[in-house]
Amino acid sequence: MRTLTDALATRPDTLLVLLPGAETVLEDFQRYGFIDAVRSRGIAVDILAADLNYTHVMARTVVSTLHVEVIVPARAAGYRHIWLAGISLGGLNALLYTSTHAEELAGIHLMAPYPGTGDILAEIRAAGGPQAWFGTTESLQGDERVFWRWLVEQAAAGSPLPVSFSCGSEDRFVRNQRLLASLLPAERVEYLPGGHDWPTWQALWASWLDGLPFSLGCAMRTDHANGAHCAPYEDPRPAGFSGDAS
Repeated sequence: MRTLTDALATRPDTLLVLLPGAETVLEDFQRYGFIDAVRSRGIAVDILAADLNYTHVMARTVVSTLHVEVIVPARAAGYRHIWLAGISLGGLNALLYTSTHAEELAGIHLMAPYPGTGDILAEIRAAGGPQAWFGTTESLQGDERVFWRWLVEQAAAGSPLPVSFSCGSEDRFVRNQRLLASLLPAERVEYLPGGHDWPTWQALWASWLDGLPFSLGCAMRTDHANGAHCAPYEDPRPAGFSGDAS
């Protein structure tokens, strides 16, 4: 799997893994300012974009590929906190991984997530919603049902793993995205004007980063608990991704 990285000169304890949408390329994260948005806020994370795509979905290798090629090496390298952030299909892939390996993650962010295939979504709605569907025999089958079951279980447990959601209010998948978001705490859900496109995702990304979701102490710009201000991390490297074509 191809990856691109943007690593700080001194390794922090947190890795942010970006998962792209179906019709995007890894370089789009740089092109549309996602990397600069992190760096300009002084958030001390290393960033890795991983080319999980529809081929992995169809082969049912999303979980194994991400685990073996990204998460396990990241743990071995010393990262203590790993976050996933996925756009569209990347959001679905983040959920597929998390539903199996939640213990490996500090949290995930779902940006305009693709909510799944129409037949399974119709199945969930016909049952009366996710909680009612959870008790059916259909829910025990595979595919994206696995992450829908995990979301219901997560909600029932009080949402112990931070899962946040943001979406354009005119996104073409918004009806079923709202169904997904209904399983998350309201304070972790955000809608902004816009559709399923990069301008909207740029605004959503900036808003999420401004919420300072990472546990980074003084790597963050401000300690909101006591009002103390911390100096942002100043990275001496030239900006830009480095690649691994493996």
